[in-house]
Amino acid sequence: MNLAKFDLTGKTAIVTGGGRGIGKSICLTLAKAGANIVVANRDVVTGEATAREVRDIGKKSLAIPTDVCIRDQVEQLMNKTVATFGAIDILVNNAGGHTLEAMVPVLEMSEGIWDSVVNLNLKSVFLCSQAAAKIMVKQKKGTIINISSWYSFMPIPVCIPYGASKAGVNNLTQTLAHELGQYNIRVNAIAPGVILPIGGGAEVVGNEILEGRRKMSPLGRLGTPEDVGWAVVFLASDAASYIDGQVLTIDGALPRLP
Repeated sequence: MNLAKFDLTGKTAIVTGGGRGIGKSICLTLAKAGANIVVANRDVVTGEATAREVRDIGKKSLAIPTDVCIRDQVEQLMNKTVATFGAIDILVNNAGGHTLEAMVPVLEMSEGIWDSVVNLNLKSVFLCSQAAAKIMVKQKKGTIINISSWYSFMPIPVCIPYGASKAGVNNLTQTLAHELGQYNIRVNAIAPGVILPIGGGAEVVGNEILEGRRKMSPLGRLGTPEDVGWAVVFLASDAASYIDGQVLTIDGALPRLP
């Protein structure tokens, strides 16, 4: 077995939303696999904290404050990465989520809330993928990994823009794979299920709901950020060189319930 195919030494990865949670875990697991990491995060403090942990692992890391919904900032992110590391080998579009304000029935949802959630989850993936792909085309190689959601496959009452935008990420992933494959650029997505700690924590979802989901899991547990991080390492590596345009679900076979 050639484990060298999983080695990312010398590669440079950009991870959006890398300051905490799943994004932070993706940064650290990619670094453990050998990659240098650019942490793209709106919050300067958490972004730099992740970068320090990457450097503690022994890899180079740079934190670049970025709002991934703003084209100029996205282009600056890509340009600074190339200026510092010389290439962009891996882009992980992890930034996303929703707010409590977005958890309302469709009849009560404002256009502003809809736009904010869709921009964060879908527009950001388009902007970052387009900007990175322009550089990867010149390199004649690269891989893009989008973080979608288990909820992209099912109805989500009172959280419509989140599910709709993540479903859009799945389609965008498949379409980008078809357009960019000719340039030796692979595009895949990961759809995590219930991952702890989740955004907002148990105070939003409720401990009883989380415990109920755990009991429904055939594995007897919910997911961890590391479960997602190591899947990203696999998809970013040469071990996945013929995997393209796929959405990998990481949900522990948890039944898909709204």
